[in-house]
Amino acid sequence: MRKWTAALAAAGALALVFTTSQSASAAGHGRGWYGVWADGVNIRDMTEGNCATSPSTANCPSIVGQINSWDEVFVYCQIPGQSVGGNPYWVMVSPRGWDKYGIMSSYYIENSSNWIDGVPGSNGCAI
Repeated sequence: MRKWTAALAAAGALALVFTTSQSASAAGHGRGWYGVWADGVNIRDMTEGNCATSPSTANCPSIVGQINSWDEVFVYCQIPGQSVGGNPYWVMVSPRGWDKYGIMSSYYIENSSNWIDGVPGSNGCAI
């Protein structure tokens, strides 16, 4: 019985940590770490052409890397651009463990709405 109680307590503590870390991102409370819900999401080079002011797959053709559903990205700012999956925003991100940044469609960010509350708009996206 003691082993069972200890296992349940450990599982409860783990669930509390997981829920707490995920809920902060899902609510959209500004710059910070957000989960990604899809695999093979392209992070694009935002220093070329019109990418930083009008992000799209055409304006941001160079891919600096890909991320998957188990990855997290630090979201710096959001910019209106090409609509992906009905979401017209793109976000400047730096994936966890990377020493570079790029831009990706906000469609793939775990958030309850298209716009991420508290994340600066295009004026906050200095390159």
